Amino acid sequence: MDSIIEDVKTILKATNSSGYIVGGYIRDKLINPNMESKDIDIIIDGVIETFIKELHNKGYRIFNLNKDKQIYRATKNGETLDVAKLKGDTIEDDLKSRDFTTNAIALKLIDNIIIDPFRGRNHIKNRIIHPVTEDSIKNDRIRILRGQRLSIKYGMHFSESSLKNIAEESKYILNCPKERIFMEIMLILQEDNEGIAFEELDKNGVLKYIIPYIDELKTIGRCKYHIEDAFMHMNLVYKNFKELSKGRLHIEGLDLSIFDQKIGEQSIKGYMSLASFCHDIGKAKCYIKKEEKVSFIGHDKEGAKIISEVSKKIGLPKKGAKFVEKLVEAHMYPLGLCKNKIKNYKKSFYKFFSRYDEYIPYILALSYCDIHATKMLYDPDNEEKIFVGYLEHLLKEYKIFKECKEKRFLDGKEVVDITGAKGKDIKYILDELDRRTYYGEINNREEAINLIKSIKTGV
Repeated sequence: MDSIIEDVKTILKATNSSGYIVGGYIRDKLINPNMESKDIDIIIDGVIETFIKELHNKGYRIFNLNKDKQIYRATKNGETLDVAKLKGDTIEDDLKSRDFTTNAIALKLIDNIIIDPFRGRNHIKNRIIHPVTEDSIKNDRIRILRGQRLSIKYGMHFSESSLKNIAEESKYILNCPKERIFMEIMLILQEDNEGIAFEELDKNGVLKYIIPYIDELKTIGRCKYHIEDAFMHMNLVYKNFKELSKGRLHIEGLDLSIFDQKIGEQSIKGYMSLASFCHDIGKAKCYIKKEEKVSFIGHDKEGAKIISEVSKKIGLPKKGAKFVEKLVEAHMYPLGLCKNKIKNYKKSFYKFFSRYDEYIPYILALSYCDIHATKMLYDPDNEEKIFVGYLEHLLKEYKIFKECKEKRFLDGKEVVDITGAKGKDIKYILDELDRRTYYGEINNREEAINLIKSIKTGV
């Protein structure tokens, strides 16, 4: 980043312009001078087109982010420089339009002067999140979530003024563009190392306007299997996922690198975090109390429906929404298999694996976080140990299931050549071949050929 700053200073001198470093770079350096950064924000008081042209001449790739507002992005060697035209007549005018005082500090380049009209440095020192003006949050309610992210990332707390504004404006949070809501939620979950995000959002009165039934979930949940209410349990499951993803909890055979994979531009960890918390949301609609017995039959399927609607409201991309829905829908499936104690487990496992396939490792991880949240509070019969062993067995079997599909004795072309099958019949034969191979009935190419010959006329 030092080379970028030097390039900026050189151009400012050559064009007789003024420039200021603002935003997160300044904030982070004031919090921790050793903090590394891959991006920086610059405000230009001068002819911005000339400045951008000079950046291009120095080998930067230029992107016009907002032509009307004159906002550009320049990249070089994996680092990013966001450049904007000064708003108003002075840098103080520009800073006044920002969200929180911690982000309303500027460093004037060349002169090396800190400009801090709203006491941002004092608030950083005292770990306070305070709005720049009384209308800062009202003017852009997405700042409620951004403030929450700052709180979680830096261990900061909201000022009384912030809390008052948040209480007044949270009810309108879903009026913000869905894409921005989604992005801020994902950033919050990304920064939340200790698993406190949903608790904090609830404490500040925000969560119930993003995810439904929060208040109801605090009043139900205690039953034969749970000594805690549903909301507390959901938080514990989310915390457990954070612990599992860091390797502090362990399931033999679970590859933690699967959580680093992405759906689109977002890490699966974010979607997994959301599914972990929301897994029992369906209990709010499935609560039944008959005499002294409490049940939540069908809460997994109902929860999938609820989270589908939530996903639409907060802007989850289709693939991400499907991921969360599938996990919520299937989180009870492994426990059901375990409790049924089926002797011919291969058939039941194959049905489970075929239905959820690529989601299986994530479902098993969520199922573990769920049982651990329940049994960490009360487990007189050591049921968690039994279930963890069962999950580990499922992981081993899923590996066999995948190998059967990836290392088929015959491929689609060979099936066509041997049987003359067409269209859906080809898939049927391949599925049957996979199933019989997983069952251990087919062990070589010759047996596979004999099988497909015997079933070709029955397709």
